[in-house]
Amino acid sequence: MSKILVVDDEPSICWGLSRLAEGLGHQVEVASSAEQGLALAADFRPELVVLDVRLPGVDGLTAMKLFRRLNEQTPIIVITAFGDLKTAVTAVEQGAFEYILKPFDLHEIRTAIERALRRTPPAAAAAAIAASSAGVEGMLGCSPAMQVAFKRIALAAASEAAVLLRGESGVGKELAALAMHRHSPRASGPFVAVNMAALSPNLAEAELFGHVAGAFTGATQTRRGLLAQANGGTLFIDEVAEIPLAIQVKLLRALDQAEVLPVGADKPDRTEFRVVSATHQDLHQLVDGGLFRHDLFYRLCTFEITLPPLRDRPQDIPLLANFFAGQFGDGRAVLAQETIDELLSRPWFGNVRELRKAVEHALVLARSGTVLPSHLPLPLPAFQLAGNASTAEGRLKDAVTELAQTLLKDPELNGDVYDRFLQAVEKPLLTTALNQAGNQCAPAARVLGLHRTTLKRKLDQHGIAEGSSERNEH
Repeated sequence: MSKILVVDDEPSICWGLSRLAEGLGHQVEVASSAEQGLALAADFRPELVVLDVRLPGVDGLTAMKLFRRLNEQTPIIVITAFGDLKTAVTAVEQGAFEYILKPFDLHEIRTAIERALRRTPPAAAAAAIAASSAGVEGMLGCSPAMQVAFKRIALAAASEAAVLLRGESGVGKELAALAMHRHSPRASGPFVAVNMAALSPNLAEAELFGHVAGAFTGATQTRRGLLAQANGGTLFIDEVAEIPLAIQVKLLRALDQAEVLPVGADKPDRTEFRVVSATHQDLHQLVDGGLFRHDLFYRLCTFEITLPPLRDRPQDIPLLANFFAGQFGDGRAVLAQETIDELLSRPWFGNVRELRKAVEHALVLARSGTVLPSHLPLPLPAFQLAGNASTAEGRLKDAVTELAQTLLKDPELNGDVYDRFLQAVEKPLLTTALNQAGNQCAPAARVLGLHRTTLKRKLDQHGIAEGSSERNEH
């Protein structure tokens, strides 16, 4: 039997946790405020504290320090319904054993209690974290999805694990990487970011690994690569799926051996950094297709964090919009309620980046007055089409169903229906994407979510040559 102290101002939470802990054979005391909990702890001497963040009087995060003074070794499980990045990071920094979001299920809290009481808690593991708990620009959100993301970012920041960030373009993957760096033991070191999609295959190796003078035509002087520049800090690799296969081998060795061999050099240079990578593509699928090395994938993806698109967290839109209004305005601009309503009605396929630009555009027109819906930029044509998705999707479904019925009724296609169906629907998609990308394979591949090699192979399969008139037939 262990002693558990529950500190929460919600009677239902206290009652539920008490019944759970008592059912596990533990002795429980409850308190509705930090002050009451500290008074109880002085005599009760709990072996575990379950502590809410928002409390009347002294808040939970402040109370953590006071509980630590009573017993540094007592594990503290932090619970909250109002998590954000700063709260999560502060809790982890102050040595919270676990950080749980409300509403939680009994299995989750029971597992946390059993784990906390099963081991001897060490001193706060994150006591040496050098970063401040200041927020990171744009990493805002009150939605449950973002609170989960904040928790995982905070946990990852306190470790040295390689992190893979997943999410659509514009959701804030680089901001998340920067947040992990700022709240990590490497905060005093450099944060070096590289977007692999922006590097040509011919220059990628020299940019990443550097080169010595005379290594190739135009290399007039020795240059340190981005991996060497990240020494002692964090390297953020955006669009990691775009790393050419030949360079993947060299990067894997650099990560495993903590050394970098510049192009044209005879011996490697020692360098050591934490790597955070990001992609909007499915790396598992690329690994299965032989387009991404499985050993490098496992080296880069020790811990995975998915950032939700803005359309899946609409409750964050007013928060972000007002933040951007304060950031770009002179402090006097106000977003009218009808403007907030308009922002909430849009799909935001460009995510936070698109919202940020929309607010900045509106502030230019509104100056210091009230921001009205008329001040907002019009949605891009592609997004307007997406707004009619229900009608377009209905027509598409009817057409696809008709095509399927026709193919299935053709006796000459017995055993070949699936391939013929894919050819019929895939070819127009690829040609349209290539046309919209200005006949450029790389941007078309990014829009489709395919690797360039995969797209080129499919173009060859369908007989679509870059620059041919074939693409204009659709």
